Amino acid sequence: MNRDLQFLCEEYKRSMEVRGLAPRTVTETLAMLKRFITRMEARGITHADKITREAVKAYQVEIYESLNVSGRTNSIGYQNHLMGVVKQFLRFLKEEGYIISDPSKGIEYAKEPKRLPRTVLTLSEARKILHAPDTKSVIGYRDRTMLEVLYSTGIRKEELGSLKLGDVDYQGGFLRITSGKGGKDRVVPLGRIACRYLENYIRSVRIELIKDPYNDHLFLSQRGGRLTKNSVLVMVKKYAKKAKVRKNVYPHAFRHTCATHMLRNKADIRVIQELLGHASLKSTQIYTHVSITDLKEVHARCHPREKDPA
Repeated sequence: MNRDLQFLCEEYKRSMEVRGLAPRTVTETLAMLKRFITRMEARGITHADKITREAVKAYQVEIYESLNVSGRTNSIGYQNHLMGVVKQFLRFLKEEGYIISDPSKGIEYAKEPKRLPRTVLTLSEARKILHAPDTKSVIGYRDRTMLEVLYSTGIRKEELGSLKLGDVDYQGGFLRITSGKGGKDRVVPLGRIACRYLENYIRSVRIELIKDPYNDHLFLSQRGGRLTKNSVLVMVKKYAKKAKVRKNVYPHAFRHTCATHMLRNKADIRVIQELLGHASLKSTQIYTHVSITDLKEVHARCHPREKDPA
């Protein structure tokens, strides 16, 4: 059996393509994997069965100590991303019988510091941004609908831009997210107001934008094509500025805001996990810290004892 690392890299590429991973994901994964293979070859390791646990741990130390193009050390998240690619590759080799045991098994990822979401809007700020578009115009109504969907569902901007007409059930109040982060599909609930805007947009507004009758993307550009990669970001920032919200508002802020506001209103954290499409509850638990911060602020402002002199 051929255990040459360059050959196995091509086998892994074929495996990713067969599993339906996005071309961009395949390309980025291969670039990271080839970095690992290059370092192994520099150590004289050209075959998979020669990779040792010590070699993998040495690679982890190397990516921790290496500098990026800005002359800084890589972030913990990026380091773990690089290691994740290696672990997945070696697990693949083990499952396919190219190696007897996985040398990366038991090697832990670097511990990432817990960070609170950078921007969470207040209810008042969210409403101001939602009301900023001119809904009497075609583009304004489209933008208001997009904002309502972002706030109602907490979906990512990439997921919003990828929505198709068939993904929307405004009568039942659901939205289907196809191939979200990690290639996972999920169904999320749509709020009453978001449903109303979507119904009006699809029935009366989208037909004013459509140029190609075979284009089934839900939200269209001014020219009738698919939204560009940055169009949602530009749109959100435009209306945050118009609403005079001084925070750094970006599309993901609506995701943070949706989760935080639901948690404040006693939503179960596992429901929020399902809504956001988090694979791990740990990713969702960050919002409990936001809620605790809010609670502390309210306590300091409202508890009568806090007004007494020390």
